[in-house]
Amino acid sequence: MNSPQVIFAAVVLLLAACSPGPSEAPPAVRPVKTMVATTEPIDQVSQYAGEVRARHEIALAFRVGGKITDRQAEIGQQAEVNTVLMQLDAGDLALNEQALRAQLVAAQSDRDQARAKFNRAKALLASNLISRNDFDTLKGAYDTAQARVQQAESQLSGGSRQTGYAQLRTDQAGVITAIHAEVGQVVAAGQPVINLALPGEKEVAISIPENRHNELQIGEEVQISLWAAPGQTYLGHVREIAPLADPLTRTYAVKITFVDPDASVQLGMTASVRASRRLAAPAIRLPLTALIEHEGQPAVWIVDAQTLQVTRRPVRLGEFHGDQVIVASGLAPGQRVVTAGVHKLYPDQPVRLLDDKL
Repeated sequence: MNSPQVIFAAVVLLLAACSPGPSEAPPAVRPVKTMVATTEPIDQVSQYAGEVRARHEIALAFRVGGKITDRQAEIGQQAEVNTVLMQLDAGDLALNEQALRAQLVAAQSDRDQARAKFNRAKALLASNLISRNDFDTLKGAYDTAQARVQQAESQLSGGSRQTGYAQLRTDQAGVITAIHAEVGQVVAAGQPVINLALPGEKEVAISIPENRHNELQIGEEVQISLWAAPGQTYLGHVREIAPLADPLTRTYAVKITFVDPDASVQLGMTASVRASRRLAAPAIRLPLTALIEHEGQPAVWIVDAQTLQVTRRPVRLGEFHGDQVIVASGLAPGQRVVTAGVHKLYPDQPVRLLDDKL
């Protein structure tokens, strides 16, 4: 008869033989981001902020120096031709004009006396009562007196114009965009005191940094949008690029001319300039995050559309453009490439597409 211990051992062995063996754990499904490889050109889009200005803007200044006694100009004012904008103290100029006028009167008096003596000398010369030498002397004195009168007249004319220069007037119609001097300030001749924007063409002034200087070319077509008119775009052309960088900001000044502005384009508005340049012909391009290195060569992970498993695919790279690279060979359009999570994958690993598109 079998002992209880033997029976218990036999039961344990029987149960062990009937129980299922240990099963292997299923492979982990890794969520990944992907993209479908397509051939498309590479465009570089640049955007700059600027300000709408008049293409022609002049700085007005007094032709003479002095103290400003009156200012009738305001920023934004529409100034017509011959409008008085500022006035200088003309006291000293008026005194100078009076002195020049007195000099003219004295010169005219001297000329009249010299002319009377010359006329008498001509009559005496006809009767041989005066020598030719004395006649020539009187004639020279008259000519000199006449020249002094002309000189005094010219000086008086200049003095009168100087007095008139005490008033700053516009010789062209325009809009006042800036004022650089106030009443009571003493200014020098030629010192700019007012900026006047002339009507006509409008443009956008922008600045570009040194490392982006080659992004724009003179004559290039750009798109202009205004912050005050969202959704509206205007065509523009690059008219001017400064040859030297600003010594303070180290940026290059660029001027963009409007081609088709309308009434909504006003001076001083904030504008955005958008330029697009074709950098490369149509080709497959991938983000740098899609690349891995295998045996010293670049490669990518390809997702099988049926099994949702990844396969490592060696590729040959072309030019780099920012955070993207052109794939010269190794990929075909339509293949799905993993773009995020590439360093946690292994061959034939099942994945789940985060974008959920096949």
